[in-house]
Amino acid sequence: MSKTITILTLGLQIALTFIATFCIYMVFALLDSDFGLDGLFGLLIFQPIIAIILSGLTVFVCLIVGLPIRLNSKLNYWWTTNLYIAIIGTIIGLTLLVLSLLPTFSETATYDLNGVPTLKQIPNSILSISGWLLTAFSLLHIYPPRQVTEKVKTIFKGFSTTEQR
Repeated sequence: MSKTITILTLGLQIALTFIATFCIYMVFALLDSDFGLDGLFGLLIFQPIIAIILSGLTVFVCLIVGLPIRLNSKLNYWWTTNLYIAIIGTIIGLTLLVLSLLPTFSETATYDLNGVPTLKQIPNSILSISGWLLTAFSLLHIYPPRQVTEKVKTIFKGFSTTEQR
């Protein structure tokens, strides 16, 4: 019973984090697109593939880094009772991502366009990477409140005892 809820929770956390990081990446790709024919082709074909790979890798790394939260019972109890920490982490991460897009914090990059050096404004690297990782880690480790999990456990117990009759 408890293992089923744990697996369902983990699956939901992974799916939520993957979808969120995929959407964040695609927004950044959309904002960076030049909207030429090649830019549109890259945006529709290559960028989603890169987003899937990067989101999957990010979820995997955040899952490994957050493994002590899942395996250490004292840390897990503390983390799950202090739900606000993961929510605050998500809000701070999303704020860093928005700040990285603002002109005040953006960086200037030089790249070669048909042999001509060209300047382009890009999001702040440190803010965007920090925001990406903090958002992913926080979303991956948001647990439902204990009251909700206890109600779900009692519902599952009710179904299992009904099925046995």
